Amino acid sequence: MKKKPSDSPPQPASDLQGKIREAEFKNILQKLKDGKTLTARESKIAAEFAAKRDGKGLTQAELAAAWGMTQPNIHKMVKQGMPMTSIEAATEWRKDWLETHGRGDTAPENIQQAKLRKTLLECEKIEFALSVDRGEYIKNAVVREAGIRIGAIFSAKLAALVNDASGALAGLDEASLRKKLHERTQAILAEIRNELEKV
Repeated sequence: MKKKPSDSPPQPASDLQGKIREAEFKNILQKLKDGKTLTARESKIAAEFAAKRDGKGLTQAELAAAWGMTQPNIHKMVKQGMPMTSIEAATEWRKDWLETHGRGDTAPENIQQAKLRKTLLECEKIEFALSVDRGEYIKNAVVREAGIRIGAIFSAKLAALVNDASGALAGLDEASLRKKLHERTQAILAEIRNELEKV
């Protein structure tokens, strides 16, 4: 037996969800009339339905879906004063809040931008790791160790200059003193260069 095609087009999913919510709300009202207590889920449905009926605008779940966020995040923003009258009002409040808290230009607009930013940061991290593997960057520990060795070389050579210069330079006139100091300094710099090549 063939079914007759329906004259009316199928209802969109959002209309169906609205009808289901309305039926749930009627059941909740009947439960209240009978003096029964509501579950947490039923209380939430009643609050959302009442907010829509009172013209308050959006529900937190609707705004969370529109922004690609979780409902608890929306709830936190509502507690901080975000209006729920419309998506535009909520978006404007969020933009202002992010700007006053130093994240206006850097905060992602939606979940796709946040995911893109995360992917880009992961790519940069991988590129940096590859650069380190290729020897383009040196690890901090290696640089620190080399700096300590260089400092030790300079300290040792300067101490040697002070120790042997005092006796060798005694009694010289100014021209001879300068010549001897220059020779000794050049010798120490050559020794330092040799030591640094080993580092």
